[in-house]
Amino acid sequence: MYKNDFFKEINQIEVKSGPYVSKYPVFYREVSYLSVFLLAPLNKLRDILPSQRMYPFRLTPWYSMFTITATEYKESDVGPYNQVSIGIPFVLDKQSPIFTGIFHKIPEIPLIYTLHLPVTTEQSRITGIEMANYPEFLADINFSKDKDRIICKADSEGKNILSLSCRDIPIKPFPRQRVFTVTHKNDRLLRSEFNFSDTKVGVSKKQSDVKLEFGDHPIGQKIKNLYSGKVLQYQYYPSGQAILSSPAESYSILKE
Repeated sequence: MYKNDFFKEINQIEVKSGPYVSKYPVFYREVSYLSVFLLAPLNKLRDILPSQRMYPFRLTPWYSMFTITATEYKESDVGPYNQVSIGIPFVLDKQSPIFTGIFHKIPEIPLIYTLHLPVTTEQSRITGIEMANYPEFLADINFSKDKDRIICKADSEGKNILSLSCRDIPIKPFPRQRVFTVTHKNDRLLRSEFNFSDTKVGVSKKQSDVKLEFGDHPIGQKIKNLYSGKVLQYQYYPSGQAILSSPAESYSILKE
């Protein structure tokens, strides 16, 4: 695939975000990420979600999952930056079947509520907030390599949020992926779309391929309280492209 084939015939518009001029949809021309899916108590995730319309996946009657994705956006319309996304997959307006992901397939295009989103540049922070009220804040997010492992360390205000160490696993051809990211603003849920190009991806369920530690930052402690100690899956996306749309749907928030 030629470098720009993924973006061909997609029109963009310029939008002012604070002091920055951004383009929507946002093109990410070079992306790599580490993504882990983690077991968590169902009731704790339900308590975090901002709407009674949102139901976390029921892996069992008692457990669900959340995700942590550490990303390097090496070339994009909002410049190069790093990011750590913490999200909760969910189903809108109905419960998923018990044993979703085991006996029942997860939705082909999952809805993922963005809980926290530390980023490394002011331009990406302002653009994300202006676009869809993404919960972005500035942080130091650094990637490094140690033998056969890729390491991401995220800190903010002098405190560690988390450290994620993942094995450099074999990769194979992988199709395009789509995710619906969901944020909330005032009394509305906003749904945007994130598309990732077909590329080569590594997937593993081996616990030893992932090491995850949480620091003393309040968000790190909050996430630590969710984590049940089991990695459900690890996905390594070493190089690809992505497109992020502005919100395409809006839903009312039902709190009671």
